[in-house]
Amino acid sequence: MKKILLLFFCFFVVYLLCFLFLDYYFDKQYSINNIPLDETFDAAVVFYDSFDTSGNPDKESMRRLSLAVDLYHKGIIQRLIFVGGWRPSKKFTGSQLLAQEAIALGVKPAHIFIDTHSRDTFHNWNEAKNIITGKKFKKILLISSPFHLFRLTHLITNNSDVKIFYSTYNKTDTLPLKSFWENVIDYNYHMISFVTYLILPSELYQFLIEKIRN
Repeated sequence: MKKILLLFFCFFVVYLLCFLFLDYYFDKQYSINNIPLDETFDAAVVFYDSFDTSGNPDKESMRRLSLAVDLYHKGIIQRLIFVGGWRPSKKFTGSQLLAQEAIALGVKPAHIFIDTHSRDTFHNWNEAKNIITGKKFKKILLISSPFHLFRLTHLITNNSDVKIFYSTYNKTDTLPLKSFWENVIDYNYHMISFVTYLILPSELYQFLIEKIRN
């Protein structure tokens, strides 16, 4: 019994150290402070996260939106592209909900583009890429959580002349504030999703996503 407890303790320590290191590292790597804010981006891609218990955008989605709207009003990004959150059974998408929130916060409808057919990171990016290519945007900012941005860097293929930058909010001053426990949940979800994507055949992975996010 003692050996089992020791094993669990060692696993927990390693897990905690990995989380703390990656949380710090990705925060620094994808910090908004690393972005050339004296330049202008054609558009920002805002990745929808999930729904809360009332069917509204969850706190994580609102954090991403808050950063995007702030940069828009500062003139750093000219347009917003919302992707993700398609739920066929609900007859609407999370990206549409975020677009409505953005308009309420002063973003011009003409500056908003919406994807309405993607529900996982891989297809989020494909839909965003279609909009970017169609509108001939050349400089793009991707906005999401630190761990999600890590996944994106390993999923995205960019064979065009489009310049892609990655950015996340500052957890110390974002609204809504992000708790330590929310960071842990975010870490677990995205690391498990990333490993699952690498291990499972693409057809099986997509099948599971469609069943879970219907």
